[in-house]
Formats: sequence, C-alpha cells, structure tokens
Amino acid sequence: MNKRIIFMFGGQGTQYYHMGRELYEKHARFRYWMDHCDTIAAPLLQTSLTAILYRGKGKGEPFDNLLHTNPALLCFQYSLYQVLREMDIRPDLLLGYSMGEAVAAVSAGAVSLEDGIRLMIAIARLAEQTPKAEMMAILAPKMIMADYPELFSQCWLAGTNFQNNFVVSGLPAAMQALRAALNQMNIISQQLPVCRGFHTPLIDPVGEACRQLVREVPMIPGSIPLISSLTATVLKELHPAHFWEAIRYPVSFENTVVNTLTAGEAVFIDLSASGSLATLVKYILPADSGAMSIPVVNQFGRDIMGLEKMQHTLAGLHNMPGVYQ
Repeated sequence: MNKRIIFMFGGQGTQYYHMGRELYEKHARFRYWMDHCDTIAAPLLQTSLTAILYRGKGKGEPFDNLLHTNPALLCFQYSLYQVLREMDIRPDLLLGYSMGEAVAAVSAGAVSLEDGIRLMIAIARLAEQTPKAEMMAILAPKMIMADYPELFSQCWLAGTNFQNNFVVSGLPAAMQALRAALNQMNIISQQLPVCRGFHTPLIDPVGEACRQLVREVPMIPGSIPLISSLTATVLKELHPAHFWEAIRYPVSFENTVVNTLTAGEAVFIDLSASGSLATLVKYILPADSGAMSIPVVNQFGRDIMGLEKMQHTLAGLHNMPGVYQ
C-alpha cells in the first residue's frame, strides 16, 4: 500500500505553555534542536524562548504574546520536524496552516532557519501595532454567517476547517456579543489564544510593512514541495507576497486536504503542538479514502509515547515511499 507522507504545520492558536516539555526534558535530539533555535531567537527577544516555554507560566495560562508565540511556533515545529527526519521519516509534501506556511518554508529549506526566526519576530512586532482582536472556532456550518448576518456583521471569516467547523475573528466587543448569541442558540464555540485579527482587514495597516519585510528575506527553491492552505494547491514557486497573503486572507483547510487527496492516498502527520490539525483531517477524510491522519503530540502530555505511537503506525504500513525503517 503506497501512501504519500504529508507533514502539517500549525499556526496561531495551536501553541501553549509547556508544549513538548517531555520531549525537551527526555529526548536529547529534540532538546538539541530547540536549544539551537533558542541561540538564534534569544538575542532578538533579549530573553530565552525555552525558559519562557518550560520554566515560566503554567500550562493552563493563555500563551498569546505574539512576540513569543510566533517564534515558538516555528522553533517547536521545526525541532519536531528535525526529529522525524532523523528517524528517517521523509515527507513528500509539507502543508502549512496560516503562519504554519512559514514553518513549512523553513523546513523545506526555502528560507533559512535564521531568516525564518527573524521574520517571525519582526511580523509579531508589526502585528502588535494593530488593534487587539479575538479569534473563535465555531462548531456549525459556515452558512450560519449568511443566515444570521446581524450576528456576524462586525466579524470576519478567518478560516474554514471542515463542514461544521469554521473560524471567525473580530474586535473583542463584537466577539463577546457573538459568543453570547451563539450560547443562546446552543452552538458551541471555542475562543483561541490569538490576540490579533489575522486573516481579516484588521491587520491591513501593517500590510505594506509586512510585505517589505518578506521581500528582504532570501528565498530559494525548497527541497520538498509546499502545499498552501490559502490557495489549496501545491506552490509552483514561493514569492514574497505569499507570506503576507497567508496571514491576511481566510484559510481554506478543508479544500486543501480534499485537493491533496485527488493525487492519491496519503498519511497526514500533524507536527503542531496541539494535534488539532490531525483531528480536523479526520472529519474531512471520506470513509473510503484510504488516507489517515496522525498527531505526534498534544496538550495532554506523554510526548514520547505519542512519538513512538506515530512511528509504530508508520511501520505498520508497507511500501510507503519516503519511510525508511
């Protein structure tokens, strides 16, 4: 049974304090890569990123300081990517969700790790100049936005995850009113740890400055093809404007996964800290697709067990291109 391997990288909202802590404490190679990333990020942040993640606030406290979460998303997922590569698990495609597209580009070698970390921190500093906002996942069909336009009049669609799961963003007062209305309608919603209005016009004031930042970043063809969750296609080339567009316009995750399946069976491996992308994929995959999704870590800990379980699952699939036991 031949299946392509697709690594998925998450964006804002998938981070939390202590993410990957067991790996950092017990997996020497993960710790090596995180410390390597930290040596690059620390002078830019004037503080240690690993100290913030593992020796600072408690796991249950909101981790939404962009100046820290942006580089943390890159450093965590890039380190996990390197661990999987060193286990001879070789991806055929890299899929980025929102800010995860930058992580995918760094992992593919299209952007250097140093430039990627600098870019993530610089984008965070720009985004902090925009109004504070909230982001919320809603467990309902996206059509309710058209059915109840008065409820969503001051909110924007930020992403479509699957048929009954979409994300909206807006200013805090509007989002609080929307959340109250949804509660009265018995519609489940979940606030995400994101404090700026990504994927909406709320970040337009820093658009040109962000595009200029990205234009200054050297880019080369990557060693692994990239799938964009913005365009739902494999990127033929990486152009600077794409990184801005990936955080400015709505994510189309459902279409991205569906389009990926048209090229054959696949195994989607979630390198985000939350494991949420693997869950979304499960809701998207048709029962007869032959595809599957695997998280590596999640908020509940037991990171080593999750890594081993992923490895055993892959070992049980025969003749997988790119998997070397």
